[in-house]
Amino acid sequence: MDLFTVDVTNIPGIGPARAKRLARLQITSVGDVLFYFPARYERVHRESDPLQDGVQAVVEAVVSGSASVKLQGKRSTMSVPMKIGNSNVKALFFNQLYLRHQLIVGRKLRLYGKFHESTQSFMVNRYEVIKPGNRIPEFIPIYKLTKDLTHSAFRGMIQDAMRVYADHVEDSLPMNIRERFKLRSLREAMICAHEPKSEEDIRQAHRRLVFGEFLHFQLQVLGFRRMRSQTQQVTLDEQDLKEKAYSFIEQLPFALTKGQQHAIQTMIPEIASSSPMHRLLQGDVGSGKTAVAFAAIAAVAGLGWQSAYMVPTTILAMQQFEVATSWLVPLGLRVALLIGGQDVSLRQSILADLEAGKLDLVIGTHVLAQEQVHFKNLRLIVTDEQHRFGVTTRKLLRAQGIYPDVLQMTATPIPRTLALTLFGDIAVTSIRELPPGRQPVETKLYSRAQDAAVITLVRTELAKGRQAFMVTPRIDPTEESDMTSAKELYDILGEELAGYTVGLIHGGMPERERTLVMQKFVHGDIAALVATTMIEVGVSVPNATMMVIYDADRFGLATLHQLRGRVGRGAYPGQCILLANKGSDAAQERLQAMLHTQDGFILAQQDLTLRGPGELLGDRQSGMSVFRLGDIVRDMKIMEVARQVASELVHDEEFWLLPNYRSLRKYAYVGNTKDLYVDS
Repeated sequence: MDLFTVDVTNIPGIGPARAKRLARLQITSVGDVLFYFPARYERVHRESDPLQDGVQAVVEAVVSGSASVKLQGKRSTMSVPMKIGNSNVKALFFNQLYLRHQLIVGRKLRLYGKFHESTQSFMVNRYEVIKPGNRIPEFIPIYKLTKDLTHSAFRGMIQDAMRVYADHVEDSLPMNIRERFKLRSLREAMICAHEPKSEEDIRQAHRRLVFGEFLHFQLQVLGFRRMRSQTQQVTLDEQDLKEKAYSFIEQLPFALTKGQQHAIQTMIPEIASSSPMHRLLQGDVGSGKTAVAFAAIAAVAGLGWQSAYMVPTTILAMQQFEVATSWLVPLGLRVALLIGGQDVSLRQSILADLEAGKLDLVIGTHVLAQEQVHFKNLRLIVTDEQHRFGVTTRKLLRAQGIYPDVLQMTATPIPRTLALTLFGDIAVTSIRELPPGRQPVETKLYSRAQDAAVITLVRTELAKGRQAFMVTPRIDPTEESDMTSAKELYDILGEELAGYTVGLIHGGMPERERTLVMQKFVHGDIAALVATTMIEVGVSVPNATMMVIYDADRFGLATLHQLRGRVGRGAYPGQCILLANKGSDAAQERLQAMLHTQDGFILAQQDLTLRGPGELLGDRQSGMSVFRLGDIVRDMKIMEVARQVASELVHDEEFWLLPNYRSLRKYAYVGNTKDLYVDS
């Protein structure tokens, strides 16, 4: 049973209201629930251990006295005597008077918060009532949830889903692979991930789940390579391609850098070849990758071939369409934009023109990979997927049943060692230099105690007519975390930046609404935009000169550098303010690295060094990983093993014939022509 096709409302207790809340987390199916794994785990404090001053902890407590309340205007502090192990403490609840009737003497609670030795108090961020007879676990899974979804409720949903559907989970790993690497079954690993009884459960669940993800990924990569090696395309005249590319370059309003010229010179012979090109083009934000891609598109269009340009968001597709209209249409190229929400008649007209060969280039989002999109003579696919390597591309190739030239672009440089681990012998082109006149972004580090000073800096910049990004690590405020949320900051800035229009954008909003907000910001109708890290992808706002990143210690270097690259792209210099508490030593090293270099390639290598193997019980860093659970930096050794196993499998005749490999085989299958692969 494919649990990702079973609607989430089939889980007992989940009705339309809960389903709507889950949809904000991109959870719409039973599979999404079961495979929505914890962001981290917290160890429950042992009764025999002393409480540590100022450290986040999960404790079991018993109410030992009546609550007392202090009121200060609209704010309230409720102090409740409690017994935690052998200690008598005051549990402090802020602005939660409605809990008073639940905190009766003798009731057992699980508290999340910090102990302060000087006052013998425990500041409660979140709590749960422990029902009589419930087992007290050693580890508590912590999920990334929205404010209207509690952990206890979500864990209940997962338990209900596992009770009904755990036996229907399809395990793609056959027994011989599991035994070879001492891996648990997918069902066992899933249960251990959500309900670990020990640290070993967490580690073994992680090994099994990440290995499975990485093996699927590597089979896809090898599937592409196998399809490419068996594909012959029409050979093009290399000299003609060069002439068409240089005709495009000559009409640009700027000169190309040496790096851009080298990238084009490298690609032209590969595009001309009968063997499909598969090249990764990487370069910092603003390094000019788009100009390189459009040069290749102009070259193939000049010889009568079509191109597809896929980007991750609607607003970026619209922006790239504007650039194409300015750069390519004057050369006679016929360009169209294909995105969600378009007028039906316009969409049908574009699809008909595309299939009839009346369009040279179509720019769009993932909708390009839908089955109803057909090209007459597709030669080149350009994708900018922010490390979603092969995911959308694979869908498009399957829809077309061919393997044309593929140019994959990324603004997050991948260290050479990591690129080899991920993609083996993929061809990589790097643009190391920025175009002339591009100024470095001044980067400064401020403590969270200096919030007011930072707001003053922002006001000063807005007064000049400039614009600012204000980025936070999460959408909603949560009781267990003191991290700044986008919704909180939006409310605060409405007062702090009175007189200026403040906007809000985050991944929980409908795409149409996000696009509208981003358009307003691009056009200058919004002065300060509060956002989550989704704005690290692509969009250019030349008038934006200020980037403020709240809780910067919570982000990986790749994300921090991408965010910094959003500003200073016009005539005015940019500033990047990193607002952070002290954080861990590794977090401080990341922030110092941001202060001392603007080179994304150097930062990518430092990110690899600083993050190392990671800490299983800690937060995952945001940044390069796009997997559900695995992290290609932290889990590089698992990736290397997965790559080796994938290579062994595709070269083993039994893999293509035996039924026990059926579930794995589908990941290695790319095209829809049966002669490429044997399938049973």
